[in-house]
Amino acid sequence: MRVDIDFETGEIKELNEEDYYRAEMTRLQFAALSDKLNLQNIVPEIQLLAYFNTEIKATKNINIDEVKKWLINSWNTENVLSKNHTIIKDSDSSFAMQWAFPQAYYSIFCSLLAYFKSVGHPETAHIAVMKKFADLVTRNKFPQSISFYCTGTKKNYTFTNIEKPLFCRSSVDETTENQICQFLKSTRIKKLDEKKGDTTWVRQKKLTTKKGQPLKNFKEEHWQIVSDSLWNTTIMDCLYRKRIMGNYGNIDTFLTEHFAGSEVLNCLCSIVFSMNFTTEIYIAKTISIQKYDNILTEYDKKVKNECVIKRFCEIQKLLK
Repeated sequence: MRVDIDFETGEIKELNEEDYYRAEMTRLQFAALSDKLNLQNIVPEIQLLAYFNTEIKATKNINIDEVKKWLINSWNTENVLSKNHTIIKDSDSSFAMQWAFPQAYYSIFCSLLAYFKSVGHPETAHIAVMKKFADLVTRNKFPQSISFYCTGTKKNYTFTNIEKPLFCRSSVDETTENQICQFLKSTRIKKLDEKKGDTTWVRQKKLTTKKGQPLKNFKEEHWQIVSDSLWNTTIMDCLYRKRIMGNYGNIDTFLTEHFAGSEVLNCLCSIVFSMNFTTEIYIAKTISIQKYDNILTEYDKKVKNECVIKRFCEIQKLLK
């Protein structure tokens, strides 16, 4: 049994083990991602990235209005995300975090779409964008600090651009690498199970008994077929998973007293800032820094968004 002690009153409260575990794992996972997605690492990686230096270019039929639309969607959502700090402070509760995870995902998703529109990638649906993002990180189109992923089956999985420590105390080992690997692995397993549960797909692949019923117990060769149908599991899959949890899943985690709402929100904002920095500097490189500046200047007259202005200053430094 876990207990929590109020040191002011001396009151001892019994904690729900499951809620405590979920809250603690969420804190550790997003602290690790925030630590990994550090601009001090990302900036020099971009400077040395062949894709950024010689390959990236605007599509011939670029529609600046489309790029602008998705950029503003991303910026507004990030702005709303940051305002959750005030809600948590004023209400003394982390209930707002239920929507913070979807907001973080959507801000990054919209920024990716703005980048896709600038270079001519046609994907717009969530699954298609996650799959394309996985393809891009696999082909070294993103900085290495962002390009970590997991692939394979439940019993035979591998990590790329991140190394799981050989010796860990437990699943809540606080090392950055271990936490991200655990997050990727659990997300990969969830995707494998969801695909296995798609009876239409299972029948198409003939993963059935002699009577045509879906197999209940999969062997390794069956899991390999499932794995081959999926894309590599990246940070976008992890964020999408948390977005679903925030929208539809177990929301009791956000209501527990021991959920570190402010700390997790800080990490989320940091992750969004770094991810959007990368896509936005790609956009500025493709459409020109001047056109990017024009979009931002027009936006800034209507909405004050400190995150976007701060990011633009960093983008200017790197492009110069």
